[in-house]
Amino acid sequence: MIALAFVACLLAAAPASGQPAARTTVQGTLRSAGERLPVAGARVFATARRGRAWTRETVSDGDGRFLLDDLPSRAFVLIVVAPGHQRFEQPVPADYWSRRKPPTIYLQPQGAGGYRTIVEQERVSKPSPVSTRLQPEEIANLPGSQGDPLRALQNLPGVARVPGGLGLLILRGAAPNQSQVFFGEHPLPRAFHIPGLASIVPAGVLQGIEYVPGNFSAHYGNAVGGIIHLTPRAGRRDGVHGQAKLDIISAGARLEGPFGRGGSFILAAQRGYLDLALSALPDDATRGLPAISPRYHDYQFIFDHPAGRGGTLTMRLLGAADTFKFRAAYSSDEGLSMQNGFHRVDLAYRKRHGRWDFLLAPAVRFDRTDYDGGWEFLRRRNDVVGLLRAEASVRPWRPLQLTLGVDTQLDHYRSFRRARGGDKNLLVDTRTRGFLTSTGVYLHSQLELGRYAIVAGARFNAFTGALNAAHTVDPRLLLRYTPHERVRIQLAAGTYSQASYRRSSAGAGVFSQWGGPNLPLGGPTVYSGDFMTVFPAAIRYLDPQLEFDPEGRIGASRAVQYSANLHVDLSDHIELDTTLFHRKFRANTPPDPAVPDLPDIRSTTTGVEVMLRHDLTARLFGWIAYTWMRSTTTISFAEVYKTEKFPSDFDQRHNLVMLVGYKLPRRWSIAGRFRLVTGLPYTPFIGAIDGGGLYATDPAPLFGATNSARMPVFHQLDLRVDRTWILQRCLVGAYLDVMNVYNHQNAEGITYSQDYSRTRNAVGLPILPVLGVQISY
Repeated sequence: MIALAFVACLLAAAPASGQPAARTTVQGTLRSAGERLPVAGARVFATARRGRAWTRETVSDGDGRFLLDDLPSRAFVLIVVAPGHQRFEQPVPADYWSRRKPPTIYLQPQGAGGYRTIVEQERVSKPSPVSTRLQPEEIANLPGSQGDPLRALQNLPGVARVPGGLGLLILRGAAPNQSQVFFGEHPLPRAFHIPGLASIVPAGVLQGIEYVPGNFSAHYGNAVGGIIHLTPRAGRRDGVHGQAKLDIISAGARLEGPFGRGGSFILAAQRGYLDLALSALPDDATRGLPAISPRYHDYQFIFDHPAGRGGTLTMRLLGAADTFKFRAAYSSDEGLSMQNGFHRVDLAYRKRHGRWDFLLAPAVRFDRTDYDGGWEFLRRRNDVVGLLRAEASVRPWRPLQLTLGVDTQLDHYRSFRRARGGDKNLLVDTRTRGFLTSTGVYLHSQLELGRYAIVAGARFNAFTGALNAAHTVDPRLLLRYTPHERVRIQLAAGTYSQASYRRSSAGAGVFSQWGGPNLPLGGPTVYSGDFMTVFPAAIRYLDPQLEFDPEGRIGASRAVQYSANLHVDLSDHIELDTTLFHRKFRANTPPDPAVPDLPDIRSTTTGVEVMLRHDLTARLFGWIAYTWMRSTTTISFAEVYKTEKFPSDFDQRHNLVMLVGYKLPRRWSIAGRFRLVTGLPYTPFIGAIDGGGLYATDPAPLFGATNSARMPVFHQLDLRVDRTWILQRCLVGAYLDVMNVYNHQNAEGITYSQDYSRTRNAVGLPILPVLGVQISY
């Protein structure tokens, strides 16, 4: 009996046959390694490690979360398959899920992570025959640019190469101060740090770049050349992210993340320290060379937050400062220096209500500019600039969109000048203040009817100064025809206006000029000991600020632009763009009471741009960009009935850029750029005379015809190699950007001997390797 009772107890304790074992549930989060972005739509599998076979499956949601339930065991093989990522397969023990917070699983992206290189041609939305948009990823690995947004534009057709790689934008032959660079809704006082080492705004805070070298829409004014629009982006809301970058000439950092309910922020800054690097060089390496000392920094803070139903409020704070010192070789004086800086506060409110879109964007900017010529002169200017843009857009009929807007700029300036008078022992101080305004009211319309589109607009401009006002009306028209889904034809014409002042002598920047009465026509020169170096006249715009001290009457420069564009998709990845353009410009400089018969200055520019592009595929990208252009300037002297015609300062006949990049295995990439460019014109010395001590230099030079000589042809090969390591919580990238690989001695100026009978080239930078590292998380 006892034995039977013991057996009965054992049977009662054992589970009944067919009774299911206990089931369990696990959950986790999927993120992309490096950038830590949620991975949505991934298929997650759990399979048995041993014993009886079983499988469970689920799909991750929009936040990357997944849940596996009804699991026979918490120990299994986890398999994750996600588009754009490597397959993840790993045995996980039961205690892997026994943590307070569900685990995060990082998936390795395929390829090189989040970097892409694409040049996307805008097709329908913007009213310009050539409106090229660049994304921040596109410029990350371009050789010769170090990831800088505006330096990357030098690879596109229509952008001329400037001497020494200075920070100037010459679009279709227009002077740098005839084009404008916008950040958000308002223009920047300048685009580059002096002398062009970096852009004022880094690529990390940009959503995209729109490049419009001509025939831009009526939304923009006070420019007779082209437009570059830098679109700021909102910060990421999926967590706190950052980036740090360091190379031999600069360092930068960025931090971004969510703020409040639905808002975000971006905080970024960069600092250039080339002055420290140059000062560390031994004396033997810099003997006989001009001494330059550039230093710069900039910052950006962007706050974005929803504001009611359909509304968004954005606040931006940005600024930049430069210090540039120059001393000629073999010179004992302190040399010249330039200091520039600005701070700007923006507010932008956007509201969508039914068919209407509204924009209200006020801003205020504080500028400061100093030119210090030592004992010879000192110039200083301070500006308080108020800016406003307001727009209302509506689509009354689906194919038709109308926009009515106004933008204005109110500039209150104060200036101080100190210079020597007629007596060398007399210093003359002059203090002035004034108020300048630039206002535009514009109407823009876009009608799309099947294969046809008509983009028409008009802009009324008003420019006011201390003594008078100038008014202009600028109509603009674009016609688009799409005969085939792979072919697009665009024709455009329009007039453009810009405020015009009498140019002060400070416009030459830190370079002196020769030429006496023809001062604007002579080339910039630098005197070093027994030698005189002449540079192309384009260097006069080292600081492209329109005027340093605009006094007297105001005028309105005028330009008429025509263009015709053909776009063809040769295949799914190869595109061809060809653009013919013609531009006529008239300065309309207001008269000077001291010189009532000022010459009338006009220029004409004609050219063609061709771009053959291979879009980024799995491995390959690249393009060939070629620009042919002819630009001439005509000056008419009314009092002597004389007309002089010569090549314009920016007459760069041929500009060829060939760029190709290839993504190698194991997240390596290599890219190369070759440039072949015709030299810019300059005014040569053709001899000298004995001045008997009457001139600053003796013998005194004799000038040839204006811009009758050209710098030698420029050619250069740049190479860049990138390597990316994707860790779980960050991306680590390193690059080597080598400029002028074969060390070609490109001429940037012409140096004359003391008697001006012999010349030699003043060469630019030799081979220059730039090594940098970047960490993103």
